[in-house]
Amino acid sequence: MANRIKGLDGGSIGSGNSNPIEKIRVSTAVSSAGADATSSANVDNVHITQSARSLAALSQAVRDTPDIDAGRVASVQQALDAGQYTIDPQRIAARLLQLEQDLGSAAQR
Repeated sequence: MANRIKGLDGGSIGSGNSNPIEKIRVSTAVSSAGADATSSANVDNVHITQSARSLAALSQAVRDTPDIDAGRVASVQQALDAGQYTIDPQRIAARLLQLEQDLGSAAQR
């Protein structure tokens, strides 16, 4: 069962006058040259810390990094095909245990 909203015909939303949704105005900045001292006290300020900037830069670097290292995949594929890729189960187990310990110590903090 479809729900209908009174006044909307289900058509696309556009900027025409027949649309019941109001067009949002873009606000413009007011010059402070003619403003008095009381209106300048109402200015909002935002201070972004260096840590936040570093985190934003790191986040952007992660987004820009490809999910898969194609060169590394090709290298491992060639080594597998040639029978030259060796799997060290002891190393894998040690790394898994280290990861478990790291996660456990991080959870305790």
